[in-house]
Amino acid sequence: MAELANQAPGSPAQQIDEAKRRKLLELVRGRALARPTDLAEDEVMVWPSLVVVEAVSAVVFLGILTVLSILVNAPLLDRANPNQTPNPSKAPWYFLNLQEMLLHMDAGLAGVIVPTIALVAIAAIPYFDRSPLGVGILGTSTKGRKIIAFSTVFTTIVLIGMILLDEVIGRGTQFGIGRYAQEELGMPEWVGGIILSSIIMIGAIGTMVVMIQRMFRPTRRELIIALFTGFFVTYWVLAISGTSFRGEGQMLTWPWNLPLEHH
Repeated sequence: MAELANQAPGSPAQQIDEAKRRKLLELVRGRALARPTDLAEDEVMVWPSLVVVEAVSAVVFLGILTVLSILVNAPLLDRANPNQTPNPSKAPWYFLNLQEMLLHMDAGLAGVIVPTIALVAIAAIPYFDRSPLGVGILGTSTKGRKIIAFSTVFTTIVLIGMILLDEVIGRGTQFGIGRYAQEELGMPEWVGGIILSSIIMIGAIGTMVVMIQRMFRPTRRELIIALFTGFFVTYWVLAISGTSFRGEGQMLTWPWNLPLEHH
């Protein structure tokens, strides 16, 4: 230090020592990352902040459910008769989307292949989208929320149009193409029920992806959001159609024309 102090400011020796000191500081690494000291102010304790709110919500929900069960009669059917199948015979509401799909394509495709592919694709999302940016924000960005709106409208219109068109031309015939392939070209039934149905579904999804790419130029996260929105809307549109718009013989009808046989 004494030698450094005795050196004249700006001398070559002092400049060399200063360069060494700066280089040394650049190579030194800290032992821990910097952390804010006010983390306690941003924390919320599970007890009582969360547990009390959940308990109160559960009690309120139970009270409302109890009152409704007393005042409103449950729409129960007659005692089960194994010799008489009700018409229409419907699955539980959470499976009515699959039952709706069964009306339009092969049973194996609608009941096994499509649900399996959808569940595997959803489970794979975290492996394709690993970015922490925008996590916890609806749609990630303003553009993401516009993509959600577009995917919702597009999927709803396409699904309703497909259901109505298939009902008018011939249910399960893939808009008449499957019937033509089977009756006129002599192709097996699985070609119309599986191959053509798959082409129609992939074509609809591909059309939506291409339109979103050209209109919004989405990131990978926003494109995944668009596809998941399409899946979510498909689930509910098919469930609503199977619940409220399928009457006797699974024919399309208005909700107020459905049979109400209950006590």
